[in-house]
Amino acid sequence: MKTVRLFATLRDIAGTKEIQIPFRDGQTVRELLSDVTVLHPKLGTAIVHPNGELTGLVHILVHGRNIYWLDGLDTTIREDDQLVFLPPSAGG
Repeated sequence: MKTVRLFATLRDIAGTKEIQIPFRDGQTVRELLSDVTVLHPKLGTAIVHPNGELTGLVHILVHGRNIYWLDGLDTTIREDDQLVFLPPSAGG
């Protein structure tokens, strides 16, 4: 199992600050999100469009790095990687 930390509105949607997702070392973010959508449908629809692309309402961090700067949804996740789903924020 992989623990995914949630922040802000994503915590509200899921009703918790962390979720547990079945995991195998070496799977991709895309594969993990498929499981998120099945196990937590409301959270899944907030993160992923039906076409499989991100909604833009979340940043996904793998071991502290945004997947945007890695391999996107094809970023590989390792056993020791921390996963964080973080909504974008702005302020001033």
